Amino acid sequence: MTITIDRQWCKGCALCVRACKKGVLEIGHERSAGGYLMPYVKDPAACIGCKMCQRSCPDVCISVTSE
Repeated sequence: MTITIDRQWCKGCALCVRACKKGVLEIGHERSAGGYLMPYVKDPAACIGCKMCQRSCPDVCISVTSE
């Protein structure tokens, strides 16, 4: 799975991090265009493609695609 996070629109709400039951995402040190701390893909191998992170994002900033 490939997880893409839109740096332009992410506001660092961390809803995606909480929605992921596999611990794939974590808030990192990189900032979005708006200055918010963004999530990053900590453990891509753990992703099962459930797309809960994508569904939980209120700003539609996350995309999960199969490779």
